[in-house]
Amino acid sequence: MNLKEQAAMYYTEQNKNCAVAMLLASNDVYGLGLSAEDTKLVVGFGGGMGCGSTCGALAGSIAVLGKIFAGREDFRQLCGGFVKVFQEGLSCDSTDCCVLMPKYKTETKRCEAVVVRAAELLETYIAEHK
Repeated sequence: MNLKEQAAMYYTEQNKNCAVAMLLASNDVYGLGLSAEDTKLVVGFGGGMGCGSTCGALAGSIAVLGKIFAGREDFRQLCGGFVKVFQEGLSCDSTDCCVLMPKYKTETKRCEAVVVRAAELLETYIAEHK
């Protein structure tokens, strides 16, 4: 499975939140060596940190970039670059959950569209910057 399929599976079939789905899927696809316990580090980012702030799919993606690219001289720029890619990829000037939810959330699929799109964007971004 690719990152998009893995993230969708964790988000929809296992009912994980957006940040955890991104981290678990990336762990599977990229062999990050994370334990199930490690996912607790990002669980609080789901739902925009519980208050509609920064999207959990974005926060989970940044955590993945940290695991893969931390230590690189251009790490901060990589993170900032991905935030821009995320905003453009979701056609939104905001990274906040409270702005993205009205646009993408559905009653039956929650924010699956955001998780899937974030996974597509992250997979491409990682491939371009490895």
